[in-house]
Order: sequence, then structure tokens, then C-alpha cells
Amino acid sequence: MEEKLTGLSALLKNQKTQAFFDSMIESAARTVPKIVIRFLWVIFLLLIMNHVVNGIIKALRTVLCKSKADPLLESFLVSLVKTIVYIGFFFLIISGIGVHATSLVAILGTAGIAVGLALQGSLANLAGGVLILFFKPFSKGESIVTPAGMGIVTAIHILYTTLTTPDNKRIIIPNGQLANGAVTNISREPERRVDLTISTSYDTPVEKAKAVLERIAKENKKILHDKGYTIRLNAHSASSLDYVFRVWTRTADYWDVYFDLMETVIIEFAKEGIEIPYQKIDIYNKK
Repeated sequence: MEEKLTGLSALLKNQKTQAFFDSMIESAARTVPKIVIRFLWVIFLLLIMNHVVNGIIKALRTVLCKSKADPLLESFLVSLVKTIVYIGFFFLIISGIGVHATSLVAILGTAGIAVGLALQGSLANLAGGVLILFFKPFSKGESIVTPAGMGIVTAIHILYTTLTTPDNKRIIIPNGQLANGAVTNISREPERRVDLTISTSYDTPVEKAKAVLERIAKENKKILHDKGYTIRLNAHSASSLDYVFRVWTRTADYWDVYFDLMETVIIEFAKEGIEIPYQKIDIYNKK
């Protein structure tokens, strides 16, 4: 009797074990294909992601080019759309892995305050970019002066604006700083005034110095002569008479006129015997 019970117990154990392995095999048969499909789907998304983004950006650029949109608006929209598309692919990949997008959004919503504080600067820069595009204090290709430096505006992105300096350096400035800070646009107006300070010795008659400076201005073809000149004695310095020499020119010719005048003044003063003062030390020898 005991032997029959032992055999029956062993048989039941074998049946339970077999049933367990059968259930494991069935579960694996159902799960593995799903895992493989999800894995292949994620790989597929990663492979096509850059191609899709580039295609969308290319199409957007074509539309904006045909509509003759502002170049700064183009760079801003391209940056914004690219970011949105990448975020969309991020959710698709997360969903492909098996994490439900609703769960992810719920987690982000729960941590909304922390995320908002962390992204506070980025949101301010995004808003700054929108304000720049709306009010247009500067456009692409214009030269501006900011606390970060002077340069030509090359592009505006959703979070920052890039400038190229005259010596070909790139300055990256957050949009929030540009929208809320002081910006000097030196390209917006078609004409600019060139301000120089010219010094002569006290031995030079005032009228002679003014006459030479006026002749220099009249002979420069890039100066806007119809706007007149300002040539006046401005200060009696310790060792010199300082004259204000102001002329108007086109904005594109500003630096040509500036350097031409600086060079011509010293040449013409030398011809006229007008001394440009410099620091001197007089030494007296007492015997």
C-alpha cells in the first residue's frame, strides 16, 4: 500500500513539473516574438529617425524659401520643428520598448514642478526667441553690439542666437539675454556718423587746424558732403588742443572712412607743419 502511495506521489510531482515546464514554454513562445518585434521596431525607428528629420527639415526650408520668409524666422522654425520631431521619436521609441506614453506623461506631470524649475531658463530663452522674431530688433546679416561682444547675426535657434565676430569667432548668446538686455544695432540705419578726436599743439592756430581738417573732409569721396561736417575745438588739454571731427558716411563705408581719415590727417598735418602732440619729458641740467 505504501509503495502505491509513493508511486502515485512521484507521478503527481512529475505531472506538476511537466505542467510547469509546459507553461514556461508557452509563455516564452508568446513573449519572445513580442520582444523580438519590439526590438526590431526600436532599431527601425533609430535607423529612419535622422532620415525623417532631414526630409521634414528640407521640405520646411523649401516652403519657407518659396514664401520668402525672414531668414531668422527660418532658422527658428527649423530648430523648433527639429526638436518636436525628435521628441515624437522619443515617445515612439519609449512606447516600442513597452513603456506606455500615458504612464510617462503621468510621471512627468507628477514631477511637473521640478521639471518646470529645471527648465525655467530654457523656457525664458524660448520666449525670448519668440519676442525677437516678433519685434525684430535685428535681422540676419546685421551687426549688433551686446554685452557678450560685437558680431554679425548668423542664426536664431529656439534657445540661443549665434553671432560671428569680425575675426571669425562664434558667439552663442541665450535668447533671454538678448530679449531683456541692451542691444545696439549698428547696421539698421543706412548712414552713420564717424566721430574722431584730433589733437594739435598749442602753437597751431585754431583756424589753420580747422581749415586743414575741412579740406581733408571735402576731398574724401565716401563722405556724405551734403550732411555737412562738425569741426570744432572741444577741449584745452594739458599739452594739446583737442578738436571734434565728425562726418557722415554710408554704414557700409564706415570703417573705410574712419581709417582713411586717420591716415590722411597725419599726412596732411605733416605737410602743413602742424604738430600732433605726444608725451614729452623736459630735462634741465643745473650746474
